[in-house]
Amino acid sequence: MKKRIYVALIMLAVLAGTFAFRFIPDYGNYIFDMLVGVVAIFCSMEISKILSGMNILSCSMAAGVYPSLMFAGHVVSFLFELKIYFWIAIQVGILLLSSLAVFIIFVSLNNKYVKDLRNKTNLSRCKLAWKITLSSFISFVYPCFMFAFFMLLGRFDELKYHTIAKFDGQLSWLVLLCAVLVPIVTDTCAMLFGKLLKGPKLCEKISPKKTISGAVSAVLISAVVMGAVYILFKLGMVYKEAFTYSGIKIWHFMLFGMLCSLVSQIGDLFESFLKRKAGVKDSGNIFPGHGGFLDRLDSHLFSAPFTFIFFFLLFII
Repeated sequence: MKKRIYVALIMLAVLAGTFAFRFIPDYGNYIFDMLVGVVAIFCSMEISKILSGMNILSCSMAAGVYPSLMFAGHVVSFLFELKIYFWIAIQVGILLLSSLAVFIIFVSLNNKYVKDLRNKTNLSRCKLAWKITLSSFISFVYPCFMFAFFMLLGRFDELKYHTIAKFDGQLSWLVLLCAVLVPIVTDTCAMLFGKLLKGPKLCEKISPKKTISGAVSAVLISAVVMGAVYILFKLGMVYKEAFTYSGIKIWHFMLFGMLCSLVSQIGDLFESFLKRKAGVKDSGNIFPGHGGFLDRLDSHLFSAPFTFIFFFLLFII
């Protein structure tokens, strides 16, 4: 237990340090983007191993293809100050091109690794390349494409919309905080109140320890925490004026807290489902007592795109 607590404290310190990089003038956002891209590569490698455990052909060597190009496409998008729909088009294009590259590579390769796979699966070179491409595409979407939304949240202020401009470059901090904080509150409260209140299981076949009481408590407390975040940020003159101008009320943040908590729990259950299918307890062992990157970020992978969509609709539409 002590080791688990120590590792958790170190992870929180690293998280705080990652956010601190954004204070570096001119280059802070690029460092933050790069760190997100590196973590995406680790997560992609972990999901590749999980897919292998599910008897789905995969290649961990292909895991870094899309995350690297994803980072490059993201940086280019904001260097040229493109609109959000261009960012999405570029990312989807890179996703498809990365998958095509994997297919071409495995169709053309005839080394020992490919020969052993063909002998093991009794598949032709084309069918083998197709199956590996499909599994790579899955790992590119989950978790990498979902990770890209963290980079997008970090650049929220750079989206060229009049309402966002009212926040004077301070909105990215708020949306990033919301995307990170709600899953942490959800995981912690679901565990604590689940043990305290007990009661019926939430989804026993997928995650035996989760309870309905813990899940409901996490949703309600997340709403309260987001309400507190709204109040605290509104103390700042920039946020107060911007909230008033855009018509943002406390109930918007409380609604976000509830919905994001639900989405985060779905993300947690989804990864638990994959691990159960693969017959593994953890996605990795890089964090003693906590598992791998995916084990710590499964909730955040779902919260990041949801947070972007929610706040984009809230501040833009």
